[in-house]
Amino acid sequence: MKVVGIFRGFPGLGRVVPGINILQELQKREDVQVKIFSYLQGIDLGLISSYNIETIVRSEDISSIGIIPVSPSGEKIIDEIEKFQPNFVIIDGEPLLVLVIKLRFPSLKVVVLLNPFDIENPKNKISSQLFFINCYSKADVAIVHGLWQIKKPLCFQNSFYSINTIVRNQILEIENANDSKRIVCILGGGTVNSSESFYLSTTTIAEHTILLADCFPELSFEIFCGNTNIYTYVITKTNSKRNVRVFESIENVNTIYNSAKLIISRAGRNTISELLMLNIPALLFATMCDVRGSEQTENIKRAAVISDKIIGLNIQSDKTTILKTFKKLISFQQSEIQWHSGNTELINIFKNELLCI
Repeated sequence: MKVVGIFRGFPGLGRVVPGINILQELQKREDVQVKIFSYLQGIDLGLISSYNIETIVRSEDISSIGIIPVSPSGEKIIDEIEKFQPNFVIIDGEPLLVLVIKLRFPSLKVVVLLNPFDIENPKNKISSQLFFINCYSKADVAIVHGLWQIKKPLCFQNSFYSINTIVRNQILEIENANDSKRIVCILGGGTVNSSESFYLSTTTIAEHTILLADCFPELSFEIFCGNTNIYTYVITKTNSKRNVRVFESIENVNTIYNSAKLIISRAGRNTISELLMLNIPALLFATMCDVRGSEQTENIKRAAVISDKIIGLNIQSDKTTILKTFKKLISFQQSEIQWHSGNTELINIFKNELLCI
């Protein structure tokens, strides 16, 4: 069996992590040859995951919504698919390629991975929302995964599933140590093909973390950056503080989560889902930009219903509010959370729709 994965590589890794996890799961169960296309942030994750990422996408061939199909890079991907002759293609975050691949290869099965806001985003213009939905509806199988479920839109004529978030399998191997003194800040992406407000949100989270390190010298703070620009900024702000360590790249998931007492992060769907699985307290901030900010605000709202150990704040919150919330979170005791990932449901979907086993 041959499978192609095409995953958008900006602004963070939210579109790459689930796709890589799916390919790993397929390779456990089937004799699968894989070809992956990603770029920008996605290339780094590919190296971590020991996959050979096709790095043919030029920066000038990337739009605000992903790869432009009618460009040298887009046409190269189409040519590679024709040569490789895959059984199916998995696409996350590339609406234009969903449309073009189905036009060029009508009989090739296309699986599109979506989050709920890809279908229902009140901050998007109606024209944009209709455009995205129309592109995604061309897929043979649509899998929406996130912190809440949505109904199938009328224009989706093929298979449509709405399940809980797909998380990395490595999460299940991690130990949670609530009695540790290790506070972890995950900054992720922030400057890769994103707005200025997205970048400023990222650096502001770093500043909040450094403030907490000043106020809690007995705790150890680790800040994981998503790229060189963010790392350079954070290093200049820490002033060699003894209880703060700064890492330039996102390390192995075990390195980040093992023995973490609390996580500070943006309110991304994948990160929140991993925190729910691990039952780790978290202080979350939604980015300031409209579209992603509204999605992350909704993520916080949904997560708070599931767990009182996940608290979201306005990124412009004052020092008093941040300190009060942090103190509350680090005082939480262990408790069980009844939430499961969509991984098992995902495998069943692939069995029924694509693997024929």
